[in-house]
Amino acid sequence: MNGTVLDPELVQYHLGELEIARNSSAPGHLLPPIPPGCRAVLDIGCGAGQTLIASDLGDGVLACGVDPVADALALGRTLTDRVQFGAAMGEHLPFASETFDLVFSRVALPYMNIPRALDEIFRVLRPGGTVWLSLHPPRFALRTMTRAIRSRNVKAALYPLYTLFNGLLLHAIDRQVRWPFGRARYESTQTAGGMRRALIRAGFVDPRTERGRFFVVTARKPR
Repeated sequence: MNGTVLDPELVQYHLGELEIARNSSAPGHLLPPIPPGCRAVLDIGCGAGQTLIASDLGDGVLACGVDPVADALALGRTLTDRVQFGAAMGEHLPFASETFDLVFSRVALPYMNIPRALDEIFRVLRPGGTVWLSLHPPRFALRTMTRAIRSRNVKAALYPLYTLFNGLLLHAIDRQVRWPFGRARYESTQTAGGMRRALIRAGFVDPRTERGRFFVVTARKPR
């Protein structure tokens, strides 16, 4: 790491996530299925590469992970030499078109401009490739807002209200707005109907939703 000193809390968090990814009985365990014949995989919002590492990809599979947090990527490079890490946002992927057979994002897409990110995912997928996304349903923000209101913290309640409003825009008109204060960023909650329409608009086919402990959406790029 060229002498870089990483934040101990960041290291602890990502190592804890790696432990969960490797433990199929852990409550937060969630891995994307790897399609037969998959030759190249991309994880958007990969952190330190926990999901790619735990997926035990074959030696012949190209594994790439992108994340905007440089320290997470630096930690990932100490954990594995099987993953090619890069600093990038999901809305601007530094890969050639039709590179990957599988693109997945584990609870990172909610923090992006989703229509733009889906366009990029569609671009870098090979024909017949799969996208796998775990998402934040509206109840995710409602719980946060409820806790803030109960503690009488009006300011803390504003941000989850924004994510709910952004989710409504995504659901209704496939659009999002940036958080207007402080650091420019996007965040939203998602609905099954809104994601289905967003995926179809981006060119995907056969969108499917899995609802249980996790909210997962998958789709394919046409051949």
